[in-house]
Amino acid sequence: MKDQAPFPPIEIFEVLTSTLDSIHQAAAAGAPQWTTHIALEQTRGRGQKNRSWWSPPGAGLWMSTLLRPKCDRKTWGGIALIAGAAARNALALLGVETVELRWPNDLYVQSRKLGGILAESKDPAAGSWVALGIGINIDLQGAGQGSTIPEELSEQIICLSEAGPPREKEPGKIALAILHELRPLYGRLQQGEPIREIVGNSLAAAGRKVSIEQPGRPRLQGTVSGLGKHGELVVEDAGGTIHAIVAGDVSWDV
Repeated sequence: MKDQAPFPPIEIFEVLTSTLDSIHQAAAAGAPQWTTHIALEQTRGRGQKNRSWWSPPGAGLWMSTLLRPKCDRKTWGGIALIAGAAARNALALLGVETVELRWPNDLYVQSRKLGGILAESKDPAAGSWVALGIGINIDLQGAGQGSTIPEELSEQIICLSEAGPPREKEPGKIALAILHELRPLYGRLQQGEPIREIVGNSLAAAGRKVSIEQPGRPRLQGTVSGLGKHGELVVEDAGGTIHAIVAGDVSWDV
């Protein structure tokens, strides 16, 4: 039976250090699944490996959602990938059909980064949960941020206004569209369906050449053959050895 219950009202804040932080706080206080926070500005937004995430006022969607999965913990690492597929689907419905999902958690358009996803899990005495963070650049120029883009990002990022333009720019409405796309995919995960089947063709990676850096290991170069059951990136090196990558920094089309 499909979950058709309404989502909790999305809470929108003018400024937060990070929506991930506020969702962790809400979770510890007993907030229900699908609680969602949006910040119009984050002062200490973060991405993978605690890297700083530039999230200036009025320029994008900076959101986090609380999930309380009951499925096998082995599958939790694929939640960000599933959320990326949901975000890609939602943006296509909003008129931006050129978004590419890159493993493990990035959204790209024209080889420039549009957004990213980060899933942080906690397992305290109060119960287990995942804080799912999603950041998407909406309109950098329209928000007056064009002149303030950090120099190191100016050639690397893109926004929906450049990529679409989208039929919707209001962060709350884009967030709701993503949640509606995410819920059925998340439900399939809860029912035990393999992540590679849930993500499906949203990750167009097979046959692409990659270079992967993993902590404590030599750089791996090879060809992507697909996804593993739990969302691993499966890569074949030049010698024919198959590698299932759980985590690493990936350079595409090398």
